[in-house]
Amino acid sequence: MSEIEKYPVLDYIVDTLKNAIADTKIENPSANEYRVKDGNDEIHLKQNGQTVTITDKRNIIFSEDLLETLQNIHEGVKRNDALKAELQAATIIINGLDIETELILQAIKDSLDQLSNSYEFLQVVDSDINKIGVGFKFGKHAFRLNITNESNEVLIETRFTPTFDTTVKQTITSDLTKVQNAVNKLFKSS
Repeated sequence: MSEIEKYPVLDYIVDTLKNAIADTKIENPSANEYRVKDGNDEIHLKQNGQTVTITDKRNIIFSEDLLETLQNIHEGVKRNDALKAELQAATIIINGLDIETELILQAIKDSLDQLSNSYEFLQVVDSDINKIGVGFKFGKHAFRLNITNESNEVLIETRFTPTFDTTVKQTITSDLTKVQNAVNKLFKSS
């Protein structure tokens, strides 16, 4: 590479965000770093190797419905096979999770909402690229889900306190078996 490193993957992702989000301003503090400003909010992007890390504290990407666009970003490239291949090989991490894991979390939340209006998403407890711990409530009963996005399957583990109501626990466990099966069919079936 030349003295000034080029980041075509990062540049393409920033251009995609700029074109999708109206009235954005772009700052480029370094060759491998951008800030996409939307009013008082900002999305911070940084590329290290084949990984692009995005910090989007206000969830602008989610509210603009850009997750699937970013997941399939290589499909928008025309007449540049090298860039298309680089984009396809890149890992995009948004707020600590890769895009597929974030989409899986959204699918789990939607599935639980469809099964019962008693489920309430509380918060993300921890996340690490393809693993996430989240808090939920079923009525007044709080519990935790550990979700792992493996290459060939999605695993959902429930964590209950020792004093958790047994009947409610059975209902949640049954529902989560259905959700895990549905999510695996959606994301992992060939």
